Amino acid sequence: MENVTDVYLEEVTPENQVKGFTKSFVKRTKAKREENLSVKELLGYMKEKKVKIGAKITAKNFKLGNVAKVFTSTNCDKMTLKMIEHYAKIANVEVVALDLDNEELGQKLVKPFLVSMVCVVKN
Repeated sequence: MENVTDVYLEEVTPENQVKGFTKSFVKRTKAKREENLSVKELLGYMKEKKVKIGAKITAKNFKLGNVAKVFTSTNCDKMTLKMIEHYAKIANVEVVALDLDNEELGQKLVKPFLVSMVCVVKN
């Protein structure tokens, strides 16, 4: 029978597990950094209380002419997205498609529900 200390010496652990990390570190790509910038921009608007949540409220604010920018999730309803893009084209408003689904977007905005669309209102 082998000595117990010899067995432990032969075992090799990856560097990240030795440090206590579970994920391997990968350099972020330029697209990932841009996505993070748009999410940070949205969170900045959220702190300023300039954000309205929901597709119906976004459409209503478009009709009133109060929309400055629109953020959408990846799994937003297609018909609603086409309608909002049409309104945005008329009003010259930027529509930003985030790389987050509606569940992740709701978590980023600290809401207990799914969020598919967010608009930033003027003033």
